[in-house]
Amino acid sequence: MKKEDRKRIKDIMQHKNLEFNLPAYANSYMNAVYEYSLIHFVLNYYTMKEIQNDLNGVAFDDFLSGVLDEVHTMLFETLLEGEQREDTAEVIKRIDHLRDEMTSRMTILTSYTDTLQIYEYVLNRIEYGITKETYPVKEEELAVRIFQYLFRDNDKMVVNSKIQTVTGQLPVRMTKSRFFEYLTDTLNIYNGSDKTAVEDFVAMLKSNALLELSDGYYEAYPEIVKVIQVMEHTDYKTLDLAGYQALIEQFSATVSYLTEQVSRYLLVTEIINDFYAALLALPYEKNEEKSTKSCISMLGGLHDAFLSSGEIPAAVDEGFVTIEGRQEVLGEEIMQYESILQDVMAEHGDTISWLMADKIFNNLCLISKLLSNSLFIDLKKEEVQPEMADGEYIASQRDELVALLNGFFDKHSKEINRAVMAAMFSNMPVLFNSQQEIKDYIEYSLNHCGNSSELMACAKILEEMMEEEQEI
Repeated sequence: MKKEDRKRIKDIMQHKNLEFNLPAYANSYMNAVYEYSLIHFVLNYYTMKEIQNDLNGVAFDDFLSGVLDEVHTMLFETLLEGEQREDTAEVIKRIDHLRDEMTSRMTILTSYTDTLQIYEYVLNRIEYGITKETYPVKEEELAVRIFQYLFRDNDKMVVNSKIQTVTGQLPVRMTKSRFFEYLTDTLNIYNGSDKTAVEDFVAMLKSNALLELSDGYYEAYPEIVKVIQVMEHTDYKTLDLAGYQALIEQFSATVSYLTEQVSRYLLVTEIINDFYAALLALPYEKNEEKSTKSCISMLGGLHDAFLSSGEIPAAVDEGFVTIEGRQEVLGEEIMQYESILQDVMAEHGDTISWLMADKIFNNLCLISKLLSNSLFIDLKKEEVQPEMADGEYIASQRDELVALLNGFFDKHSKEINRAVMAAMFSNMPVLFNSQQEIKDYIEYSLNHCGNSSELMACAKILEEMMEEEQEI
């Protein structure tokens, strides 16, 4: 970052010469995010083209193909057509709509992931009982190793994360009433907090427990739903080896396909966010860096390669020399610009309005979201006055959740119900009050698991988890 830009940030925080410093800050910030988003766009667009080439002519699914076609069209209409630079408002509406559609689709894919994780839990725990293989387990020694693994780190957040993961894998040995007590204690943590935090947490638990399925769940990917329905209607108590192997084959193929789809959707969403950020910055940027011009040229080459289903031009590969190292430099600069953005918006709103700079600053706020680590962040969510969640509200949320769970438990087998409890446990805050309580829970869970197949499966999963960390 240039010395004058650092000084400008410092002056703004000291409320000095705002009439000059605020517009200058916004323009410098825009130049940085424009170049940064273009570089990101190129890198992700290039990766997507490589994926397409690796498929050897096999098309993406219809929805994703349609999204990419729209991206190619909008790219040609804006960044690749200089005379249309100033008229991006309509394209921004289109790309915003496209982003909403991707978010909805990703919500469905996440629901599939939650569902398949439940059945993976079930399949893991019946494996040894069907295959008749064995895995040696000494409960007391395993409990000691797990306890040592949990408290190997001094970082409390790391320890809590490990506890959540481990409790999600340990055999679930408790009554429904005891589980609901844990649920009540968890929700009570939110007493006095913002209602939206409670609603977000409850929504996550509902998704984990398959209590609420996304709109379009049954229609988006019928081939995935078909396998899920087979899993749902399987009698796991009477499953023989041939049936188990056939089920595992179907399950593994579905998980691989879903993982592939999720990976592609995440990449396309990154492309959309990068493109969106560049379009928001486009009317204000005056970037003269060679890397910016190189990015436009590279995007043009990739765009043509997509449309012709051809190879990536050599000129695109050569362009990486120009942009090498710029992403890291710009990332540091943007962090410094962004560090004061919220304070600027809160403290200098009147001055920004007086300078008629509302649009550029609003665009910067949108860009900061688009370039954040949260790919699907809500761009339209407005800040509202927090509303406190009192005991009565917490109780109503708890009662609704318990009613849904009771209905679910009544309709499903013990194996699936335990899988749901485990999934919820792995996403609940740690409620143990002492290390001794944790130790007691681990020992009780292992010692009271009368199902040898489940115990062996849990032991193997936990041993592999602990060994994997040691290797890292």
